[in-house]
Amino acid sequence: MKRVKRKQYISPGAKESFFVEQKKRRPIIPLIIVGVLLTGLILFVVTGLRYGADVDVVRVTVKSSQLPMSFDGFKILQISDVYGREFGENQSGLKAMLEKLDYDAVIFCGDYMGRETDPDYWLVRDLVGCVREGVPVFYILGDNDYRPKNAPENSEKWKMCIVPPYKIDIMQVFEECGAKFVYPAERITNEAGDSIYLTGIAYDREVLNEMDFDQDTDFSICVTHKPINYNVTRRLRDVNKRTITEVDYDLCLSAHTFGGQYRLPVLGAVFSGDEGWFPQEDSLRGLSRDDAGRYRYINGGLGVESGFRFFSHPEISIIELKYEEKAD
Repeated sequence: MKRVKRKQYISPGAKESFFVEQKKRRPIIPLIIVGVLLTGLILFVVTGLRYGADVDVVRVTVKSSQLPMSFDGFKILQISDVYGREFGENQSGLKAMLEKLDYDAVIFCGDYMGRETDPDYWLVRDLVGCVREGVPVFYILGDNDYRPKNAPENSEKWKMCIVPPYKIDIMQVFEECGAKFVYPAERITNEAGDSIYLTGIAYDREVLNEMDFDQDTDFSICVTHKPINYNVTRRLRDVNKRTITEVDYDLCLSAHTFGGQYRLPVLGAVFSGDEGWFPQEDSLRGLSRDDAGRYRYINGGLGVESGFRFFSHPEISIIELKYEEKAD
């Protein structure tokens, strides 16, 4: 039996009312709209989470007239912020990915393991084991790998270049695997006898003089965990008035930001712990250049500090160096 609805009608001036039976309408259109919206929301969430699972290989090019011509086309593989994430047994998935890539050196930029009280240093060994044999490997530490006891609570600059007073366990593991700690400086020399330099922020006069480093003519890469977020030209002018205490560089490689862990299409990153709500893109990931021609590249990392990535690809990066003739 069909369900009906009785509706009462009263004519103006009439003393009596009468009822008319009506069929009860089902809310089909509203149900369809709700169903479409729920389906769209589910697809949106699934797509966002899928973005956070697929590793991207980001390729960028850095051009400089200070780069030796023999280093033209030199490629650096940058890996950072793994946070204990595993890509298959013994990182077999990551290794398979790296085997398809062409690179001449590797730089690990910190934050390798999760926050377990008993760290698994085999993860570091597996990471270095993913690298093609014979390629030079360099590393620095992140704030999750070591926190100085005297690190000021109101300043995050210590996260840029972290140098423990002694070799901590994770450093020993890296160096057992043949990796070199960047600080105070390292040099990459090719078969032609030309060199490029890796440094931190601090200018170690003794080490750099021994390497015959000239920051005005040699190509140098400043490797930091947290991106440098101040005006470098002004900073160098202020601190290097009497003697050189900080390095001027051509390229800075950094990480730490996860590239904006939670993102929305079109709008980009929603929040960053260092930059606040809806931060500028160039402060979180990618390649930028200041007025003096210094490049800064921020790698988005492979893992997450907590939670999950949303519309934010985990990534590894290939930075290709290209010689560029100096403009007259």
